[in-house]
Parts: sequence; structure tokens; C-alpha cells
Amino acid sequence: MNKVIDNNKREKYNVDYIVESIAEDILNKKRRKLNEEIDKKRINKRSPDTDTYRKVLVDDTYNDMPSNIPFHIKNGIRYLNAYWSTYCTKAKGRWIGRKLVDVFQEEFLSQHRNYAMVACKLGRLFVNERQMTDVDYVLKNNDTIVHVIHRHEHPILAKPIEFIENNDDLLVVNKPPSMPVHACGQYRLHTVMGLLHSEHNINDLRVLHRLDRTTSGILIFAKNYETDLEFKEALKCGELYKEYICKVEGIFPGSGEEVICEEPIGALVLTMGIQCVRSDGKSARTRFRCLWSDGKTSIVKCVLDTGRTHQIRVHLQYLGFPIVDDELYNTDVWGPQKGKNAEYGKSYEELCKDITTAHRSSLWHETIDPDYEERMQKFADGEVQAEPEDLRAEDRPDYDPICLGCNVTKRNASASHFMLHLHCLKYETSKWSFSTRLPEWAIEPKTNSSRI
Repeated sequence: MNKVIDNNKREKYNVDYIVESIAEDILNKKRRKLNEEIDKKRINKRSPDTDTYRKVLVDDTYNDMPSNIPFHIKNGIRYLNAYWSTYCTKAKGRWIGRKLVDVFQEEFLSQHRNYAMVACKLGRLFVNERQMTDVDYVLKNNDTIVHVIHRHEHPILAKPIEFIENNDDLLVVNKPPSMPVHACGQYRLHTVMGLLHSEHNINDLRVLHRLDRTTSGILIFAKNYETDLEFKEALKCGELYKEYICKVEGIFPGSGEEVICEEPIGALVLTMGIQCVRSDGKSARTRFRCLWSDGKTSIVKCVLDTGRTHQIRVHLQYLGFPIVDDELYNTDVWGPQKGKNAEYGKSYEELCKDITTAHRSSLWHETIDPDYEERMQKFADGEVQAEPEDLRAEDRPDYDPICLGCNVTKRNASASHFMLHLHCLKYETSKWSFSTRLPEWAIEPKTNSSRI
């Protein structure tokens, strides 16, 4: 079942990967430029009419990555106290010509349906250094938006970040499951970069690759531009070797021989980053080999020749051996066969709608305070007194009357919410090689007789 890749095909995969990498680098440069512009405004802008706004920007208590937020650990889970911070962004192309409140309502899917309207009325949105309370404001090109928000971060497993290598050029860690690599959604401090900042005072890292929130294993950061560039050169030359290990449902085929999946992968639900096998997707190639099986599940080695989002998970779903407890790709919402052979039994549009419904954030809400619903509707429909635009974080209350997180009881998360049986085992080039020990779930029992 093993296949041979010709040089032209291998080069094509490497070029595709490089294009994605270059695009990401351009995006990161734009982000750094935006941060530099904001920093300049913090230092140089001195006009009286922007003083109050500048206080919001320069106030360290609103820092997007604070380091002194209290937390507690219960039953092996780390819970972070809610805190006030800011979120800053530039108006994206698809936002131009649309109302600010409409855009924010779509982007902040985890908030109440009236949140954007009420937050705007209260003056918690700033556009181009001015407090914006006009709910009909239409976004323009180059608008800079700041949102003052009461953050309730999701809990994570109370597992330490293990250092594998830490030198002048690279930081290599063994990422625990449950935490994203960088800030996203309702994660800021509860991320690898957030904890490196708050617990180890390590900053200004360049993310060389990413791992999904629930995935564990090798994670590499560059500490300078030269190392970042060297990593991309390794991609360009096809030197980068990436090896993962996972636990899948069923007895994986191949009798120990290599099984190759080359199905193209494309986006299905953009807002959630969910992918699927589709003919108009990007080329993708994964090599699998079963290491051992207990008769019900199998431990499988995965080698990536390309780097598409969720590539291993999507290809295993297509082959009919999804990763155990994969909350995204191992459910009946994909059809009777759970997406095997890309047979969903419905159109992409129907599938997208069903998946969005199945994973909406409201499913985590057990009960919402009825007074909160009434209050939000009243604020949305009526007049609201805006908050002082120079109100400091330390002067704000611990309870926020319009914050959904302050007014809802959440269900306890399942174990699969925190961890996926997928681990990045090794990253290697001609110059270096980094690997971790096998996770406990991948170690074959001595009494197991189903070795492939």
C-alpha cells in the first residue's frame, strides 16, 4: 500500500506549504506594524481631545496580557478569575461599509445577541482614539477599533509547560493539552504564550508552527528573525520532518505498512476553523502507520508532508478511523459514517449549518439569569448613560451587568474538551531534532498481543 512520491510532486507540496507560510509571515508583519503604530500614538499623541482615550490605551491595568490575575486549581483544572482588558484590531476588508455593532455581533459569537449594541451605548468601543457610542456608525478603511471587555477565560488543565530546549535562537517546549498556542477567542493568559509571559517572563517569541488547543507535544518558537527565516528555508528545501502519534477508533489497516491519504482539504466552517475533504480544497498528504492495537482502538504514527489545518484529523476521518473523543470530527453530525470517504449525506451548506448548531457556545450554558435577559433587552431598546471614557480597570467592579460570563452558570466540561489523543512527537531538520517521550496513552501494555 506504500507509495513513492516523485520529486516534482514533493516540490509541489513544499511550495504550497511555503506559500501559506509566507502569507502568515506577511500577516504577522502587518500585526507588528499595527502594534508599532499604536505604541507611537501612546507616546507621541498629545492633543487634548484624545487624552482620555490615551489613558485607556496606556493604562497597564488594561494590558491584554496581564501577569497578576488570581487563579485557583480544583480537581486538576486551572480556573482564572475574570479581569478587565482591551482588544484592539484594524477594520478588515470584509467589514468596510458595515455597521460597527453588526460586525462585532458576528465576530463575538460567544456573547449575548444584544451585547454589541449595549457595549457601544455604554462607550466600551473606541474608533480611531474616540469613544464611539453611535450604534449606526459605519466602518471605514483603516479604522482602528478598541473594545474594553470583561474577560472570562476558559479553564485549562493544571499541567506545566515542559522546556525541551531554550537557547539564544530557539525555545522548544512540550505543550500540554487544553491550551491554545496564542491568544484567541476566550483565551489570553490561558495560552502557551500567555503562561510563558506570566510565569517565566518570556516574551517576543515568533510562532514557527501551531498545535490545536487540545493537541500536545513539540512546539517551537524562534527568538529572532534569522532563526525564523532559517525555519522557512527548511520548509522550502523540504527538510522539515513532522511526526505525530494518535489513538484512533478501530483496527487501523495496513498490517504495519504505510497507508497514504492524499485527499484535498478545504474550509467548511470559516468562523470555527473546521475543515473537510473536498474536491476544491488544497492538496494535502499524510502518511500513516499502525504501531499497535488493542482490538478496539489503534495507536497510529502520522507523518505530515503538507501542513493543512486539522490535516491529520480530517484525513483520519476520511479513512474511517477518526481520533477517539474528537469532538469536532468524530460525531454523527457528519452523517451515518461520520464523514468516511467524504460521504456526508447532505450538502456542504447543510453540513456547515448542522456543525455550527452542534458546537454553538450556548450549549455550554446551563442557566442564564432571567434578569440578565430582561436587562440586556432594556438596554438595547432604550437610552443608556455612557461610562466615563477614562474609567480605569482598577475602578471597575468585579461583576459586569452586561457580561454574559458574569450572568450564566456553565456546565462542567468533559475530558475530551481538554484533551485530544493527538501528540506532536518530533520535529526535525538537517541541523536539529527535537522530540518528546511518548504520552502515557500511546505506550503499549506489556500484556498486549495485538502488535502490528
